[in-house]
Amino acid sequence: MPLSDIHVLLQSWLDHGWLRDPQAVGLATFEAQELVAHGFDAISDGGQLCLYEDERLFRRGKRPVQASFKAYLQRGQLGANGLDLGYQVHLAGFLRAARQPLPAFRVLLEQGGRSGALLFDSGLVLQFAANLRGKPRHYYLTLVEGHVADAELPDRDSDIDLRAASVGHVQALYDSRDPADLQRLARRGSAALRELAQLLAA
Repeated sequence: MPLSDIHVLLQSWLDHGWLRDPQAVGLATFEAQELVAHGFDAISDGGQLCLYEDERLFRRGKRPVQASFKAYLQRGQLGANGLDLGYQVHLAGFLRAARQPLPAFRVLLEQGGRSGALLFDSGLVLQFAANLRGKPRHYYLTLVEGHVADAELPDRDSDIDLRAASVGHVQALYDSRDPADLQRLARRGSAALRELAQLLAA
């Protein structure tokens, strides 16, 4: 099976707020038995919520990208899915390749600007971080997690949050920044922050 292009895959999260096509990650469905049959590790909370996770290989140009694909099932129904990318895909490269204009989002940054998140109205969360050593030159897209907004899940009003990087979680980690504030911070900030501010201002 040919490897999916990582940028095409990520665009699907932007378009829909979650990955709709299981074939993009080598699956026929996102059902529990399919995930188990393909070797996904399952971590359950004891019944209601279960995380299925496995490594998948994608391509970025001619280079391979190994990422951990995650599917969250509540009582057997898909509620969210995502990718743990590590430090392999530049956030700026992805944003330049994405269809414009981007869906509505907010920018969140940690104090100092070494990491942050783009929080989309769809519930999609794109977390990013600068290189671990040296001056922050670029941001890398580290985590992509999207919520299946139209899922008909039992106990939808329960206190279980199906997104691993929920709105509350990222807001606890980072401060919200409006566009003007981001531009001001970027003038004194790192090269990575200046690159991001320039892209989002375009």
